[in-house]
Amino acid sequence: MDEKALSTTSPFYTLDAFNGDRAPAVMQAIEAAMQADEHLWQMLIQNDEALENRLKQQGVQTPEAFQSIKWDNAMLLFTSCVELTNDGRPLHLGETLTRERFGRFPHGEGSALAYLLEHIRPNRSITDNDGQALYDRMINGLEQLSHGCQDAHRGHDRFENGSGGMRIHGYLSTDEVQQLRKDFASRAWTASYDEPLDGGVADVAKHLSALLKAAERRRVGLALRSHR
Repeated sequence: MDEKALSTTSPFYTLDAFNGDRAPAVMQAIEAAMQADEHLWQMLIQNDEALENRLKQQGVQTPEAFQSIKWDNAMLLFTSCVELTNDGRPLHLGETLTRERFGRFPHGEGSALAYLLEHIRPNRSITDNDGQALYDRMINGLEQLSHGCQDAHRGHDRFENGSGGMRIHGYLSTDEVQQLRKDFASRAWTASYDEPLDGGVADVAKHLSALLKAAERRRVGLALRSHR
């Protein structure tokens, strides 16, 4: 693949081990609290002892009081849902080189997933309805991972504007990771003939597949995060 120099200000993208099963409830509770309704947040903390303990360990003395938490929404979502090792550190997935190659892709804003979605196409050899349905499901999974935290209906991206430069773009649950890995391995897709980087889609596919497999082995979900 031909390499292009990226701006030094281009964000670095990571696929983080993430509790995608907890994330929807956290996001919904944050949304409600931002509208001055903390009931969902209080119920979430009361019903999720592990989350309550995690926030306390991170210095939040009264996790049930949303207004007492000084983090921005992106940081709160990430802290609530990132998967940790036994010693309390973020769980890293895949090899270091794989993460680095995925992290700053040599095109556009540096997002490998954005490039993949723009230049992936259905495999011409798949013409039946089942094949098209598989491809569509795969694209839906990639889009959920790429920008599932956006809310087009409300017209905002509350989890993509962290004050420290961190952005949570989207996420997948454990089951969704497994499904996407299977769909992606089916080769129901191919690269567009006019993609700008020779071998670009293949390169992204290689690293994405490795990270999906790593998440599946660890039985965790994923989040796409970027930071500068």
